[in-house]
Amino acid sequence: MKKHAIVCAAAALLSACGLARADDAHNPSPEEMAAMMAKWQKVAAPSEHHKHLDAFVGKWNTTMRMWMEGPGSAPMEAPGVSEIKWGFGGRFIVEDHNGQMMGQPYIGMGLTGYDNYQNMYIGIWANNQATSLINMKGIRDPSGKRWTFFGEMDEPMLDVYGRTVKYVIDMIDADTHTFAVYDLHAGDEYKVVEVAYKRAK
Repeated sequence: MKKHAIVCAAAALLSACGLARADDAHNPSPEEMAAMMAKWQKVAAPSEHHKHLDAFVGKWNTTMRMWMEGPGSAPMEAPGVSEIKWGFGGRFIVEDHNGQMMGQPYIGMGLTGYDNYQNMYIGIWANNQATSLINMKGIRDPSGKRWTFFGEMDEPMLDVYGRTVKYVIDMIDADTHTFAVYDLHAGDEYKVVEVAYKRAK
């Protein structure tokens, strides 16, 4: 009876997600439903890729640099602190950041994880200086020292929507890494922001 209830609950969930169509004449058997559930559970569980994110967990002192006039110009610098913890049962790391940007308080929160279905790392960022969310998708290179993400960012001051941006994380050592933002509209190596993370002792 308990197994039947689980199968029924799974069927209801799949139907609610739009995976079961009203015009589909085939109703999955209990065995087929069990196989579907096993596949879903495998995709939904933390994988070996998630373990690589453990390198970011901890408390960090940060230095944000912004090149308002482009690479080669003198950057604006601002200190901050970040704390990164595991959340959602080991599926995402959660970052809480407090610092400054252009002389104003800057508070940010991010989630980073690995999407087993899409086979790539994913991230999202929100902060107190915008009403939009930053989304990114990317990969970790074989060396494990560089992570490259791509996403889109709007530029309200320039009336630009969906500007393509590259985000690069470089692992310097166990206690140091950087997060850089490149404006691909201006050039592949046109760095506009870099945040240096140093593990707090």
